[in-house]
Amino acid sequence: MAENEVASREFNEEIEGAYRGDPPSNRIDILCECAAKMCDRTIDITLEEYMQVRMDSVQFAVVPDHFVGNIERIVYENDRFAVVAKREGTPADVARDDDPRG
Repeated sequence: MAENEVASREFNEEIEGAYRGDPPSNRIDILCECAAKMCDRTIDITLEEYMQVRMDSVQFAVVPDHFVGNIERIVYENDRFAVVAKREGTPADVARDDDPRG
């Protein structure tokens, strides 16, 4: 499961990179970083919100109803997305090891 989230996060890093230098309040559409292999949902998020999610390598932005309780916990939630953190053990290790920001 964690591998699916990491792949979405890598794609979202490219999207965010295309908007570097834009005002932090600008909104972008990113892919849901959930564990579902076939998820094609998008999230409306500001650059600032995405940067805050990415401050911790075990955090991911997901559509609120895509939360998987046995591998993650909700850190923050609003009407557009939820920020989840991988639980310690394999899920968190995979997220840290595959973080494109190091």
